[in-house]
Parts: sequence; C-alpha cells; structure tokens
Amino acid sequence: GRFCQITEVRGGSCGLACFHQILVNFSDFSAYILPAEMSGTPVKLYVYDLSRGMASSMSLPLLGRQIDGIWHTAIVVFDEEFFFGGGGIESCAPGGTILGPPNSVHDLGDTQITREIFMDYLSELGATTYSGETYHLLQHNCNNFSSEVAQFLTGNDIPATITNLPNEVLATPFGQMIRPMIESMSVSPGGGHRVGGTGASGAPSWRVREPASTSPWAPQSNSAQPPSNTAQPQPKPTSKKRDREAIVLKDVKIAEVAASLREKVLPSLTEPERKNLEQFCDFLQSQNGVQFNGEAVRTLGRSLLSETVSQEAKLHLTQLLQAAVTRPEVQGALQSEETHGPVVLFLHRFDTLQPITLQIAATKMLSNICSDQGSHDWLLSTQQRPMGGEQVAKQQVVVKATVTGLLSEEPSLRKNATVLVYNLCLAQVTEDSAVELASALLQCLGETVPEPEAFRSLSSLVQLMKSFTQVSGLAQAIGVDLTQYSSQSDRLNTLSQQYLQLVS
Repeated sequence: GRFCQITEVRGGSCGLACFHQILVNFSDFSAYILPAEMSGTPVKLYVYDLSRGMASSMSLPLLGRQIDGIWHTAIVVFDEEFFFGGGGIESCAPGGTILGPPNSVHDLGDTQITREIFMDYLSELGATTYSGETYHLLQHNCNNFSSEVAQFLTGNDIPATITNLPNEVLATPFGQMIRPMIESMSVSPGGGHRVGGTGASGAPSWRVREPASTSPWAPQSNSAQPPSNTAQPQPKPTSKKRDREAIVLKDVKIAEVAASLREKVLPSLTEPERKNLEQFCDFLQSQNGVQFNGEAVRTLGRSLLSETVSQEAKLHLTQLLQAAVTRPEVQGALQSEETHGPVVLFLHRFDTLQPITLQIAATKMLSNICSDQGSHDWLLSTQQRPMGGEQVAKQQVVVKATVTGLLSEEPSLRKNATVLVYNLCLAQVTEDSAVELASALLQCLGETVPEPEAFRSLSSLVQLMKSFTQVSGLAQAIGVDLTQYSSQSDRLNTLSQQYLQLVS
C-alpha cells in the first residue's frame, strides 16, 4: 500500500525539535483520520539537466550508453522550491535558481503535512543528515534529498531513473576514470536562501568556491543572490589591465546598413522613433555634428523584439548595434537595465533566430559588447530577472548563445563564436559557466578547425583551466589530441604545451 510519515513535534530540554516518525498506511490515514473534504497541498518534483543537453549528445560516444541528462532535482511545495547542494538545504521561488526553468515537472501527489511541521523537519535535516558538509555528488546529493522529502510528504518516491544515474555512469570504464574528479565536485545552484542548519559560528556554512591562485581574473561565487525586481546599482568598470587584448569586429559598413534601415525599418516606426534612428545613423557616421541620443539605442532594442519588424530588418538592426556598441557613448547607455534589457531578451531567443545570418550578426554584436571591459559588469551578471516569462540571469543568456555558436555546424557561425568566447574569457564567469564553455571548446578542438579559430578556442580553454581546477579535470577526462595544432604555428604550440601542463 501507500505510506506517508506523520511527524509529531515535541520540544526537547535543549529547545530543539525531536522528530518521532510514525509509518502508517496512507489509505487508512486518509479514510479514518482526515475529514473527507480536506484538500492537500500539491507536491511537485522539478527536474533540471545540469549539462544543458550536452549529456544527451555526448554520452553515447563517451560512455558507450545513452544518458539523457545530468539531473538536479528539487521539491516544490507551499509555493517554494527546496533543494540540497554543497551549501546545504536551500529554498527559492519555483524556478528561481540560476538554472532557470525546469526541464520537466513531475506530480508527486498531495500532502497533508502542514508548512510549520515541514519547515521543522527541514531544519532538523539541515542540522544533521543534510548539512552542507554531508554533500557528496555521487552518494548523498540533491536527488537523495528529493527522494527522502518526497516520501515524507506523500509516500511517493521520485523516478528511479534519476536516483540510479550515478551508478549508471560509474558502471562504465569512462565513469571509473573520471570518478576521482566527480567525487571532488559539488553542485549548489545559486539563487536560494539557506534552510536550517548552521556552521560552527551559528551562521550558514556556505561553500564558496575560491579561484585558483594563478588566475588572472577572479570567478564569481556560485552563491548568487536571490532574484529581485529591484534595480541594483551597476558596479563601475574596473581599470585592471588585461593580459591580452579583446577582438573588435569592424566589418559593418554603416552607410549601407543605414540605407537598409531607412528602407526596411523606419516605415514601421512612429515619427519620434524614426527621428531618433535617423539621428543615430548620422551620429555613427559623424555627420552634421549630431549629438548622441540614448533613446535611439532603446528604440533599436524594442525594434528587435517587435513582431511587426521583419527578420531581414532585424538583421540590419543587429549589424548597426554591432558597430554602435564599440562607441563609448553607447557603452555607457547600455549600462542601464532599461536600455540593455530588450537586447538581452532578444539574445535569450538566440537558438530560434532565423535565418542563420541573424545568429551570426547577434554573435558579432555580443563579441563587440564583450570587447568593452566595463560592459562585462552587466552582461555577465548572475542576478536573475524576469525574461520571457522565466527567471533568467544575463550570464546564462550569453553562455547559451556562445555554446550554441561553438557547436554549430555552420562554419561562419562557429568561427564568430570563437571570437565571442575569446572576448568572454577576458572577464569573470561562474564555475558552472566555465565548465559549460569548456565542454563546448573541447568538442570544437576535437575536430579540425582553421588556425585562427583553434588559437581563439585553445586560448579560452587554457584561460578557464588556469582558473578552475574542475575545468582541468574535465579536459583530462575527455582528452583532446592537440598534435594537429602544435605544428600549425608557434602560438598554438605554446598553448598546446600549457594545456598539457594543466592536465598533467
């Protein structure tokens, strides 16, 4: 039969709650104890793929068997999402972590447990069996937590395909080879509040990963702040000198793009918007001493989202922005959420942009934004914002677009994506983003690519490896033969030697 755990809370002499769990037949419980009209609280299982689709595409050649995802799960009940990671038990609004919306949602049934009893139960777990120090990626992880909590609330377990995944991976030769690296890893999606359990000082015992001591730039902590709709002041651009220069793409002919805009875009705009864009085009061409008008950049962003503007017209708008974002005035205007918000939302739809030339133009625009050191502050923010009905961080948007380009079969898009990742790696990214980018770069380098693309890809990979030991471990586990590149140029030979040192 079905079972649930009923919890009686008694105050102990030390003031802590003591839990006496009684296992009863759920059907008897509901039939004889609860009023027939009492409705329970729905309990959901949120399932996320930490590999963002890469496990599905890469598992067969690596593991010899198909793995559909690297699953992270959370329990959603009482309008909150609860999960376990390297930071202990945490909670947030449903879908409110840096992972964004779940890949799937499972209905686990209803619970008659009250929120008060449930929170006491979590506090006890957080101080004992599910404190941050007990986390183990293979043996005691988020899915074990979800399984235990699901059974406590409803008597139902989560799918066995999720809890059995570590055993499936470790049963393969490749899984055994990477086991030491996996056992040193932890997963703690940013965006949650700590629930129960404290460190020795009585404060939450967060696990914040530290950058490698040799890192030329410091990665952001994985413990992101909870989502907020309140605008935060933007940090000032850093004046720290880079160890290499960004690549600025200057292939846009502004006069030709401006002519196309006048023909294909301006007729669909209001009179003030047309005037703004006309002046903006003149400004970019340094004509008639026209002054910069920030409203024109906002008009460009809104036009990228407009359903009445054709894809061809959006191509010209994106090309204009590619040229514009290299200007200091435009870089300053983009610091504002109101100005860059529509542009980021447009990029959030990157994988649906058609034709492919629009994706290429968007990649070039992003590359030029990344070439400005000050723009990294807002572009790579991990703070989540409402975006297309989802809670999404800007860094997620940028990394997703970069990975999509790097893994594309379209040579021109892949080439420009190597410029984007090269510029992107001049700034700080989270460890999760670094692993995702490195996975795509390793896959790219596993194929034969031209020398300039190989240089940009390998430069970016080495930079990530210097800063994150987990990226070096990933490179060691996957393995890439760089022999074909070592002989192409001195700079590739130097990078190949650095790569070998980092994986050894």
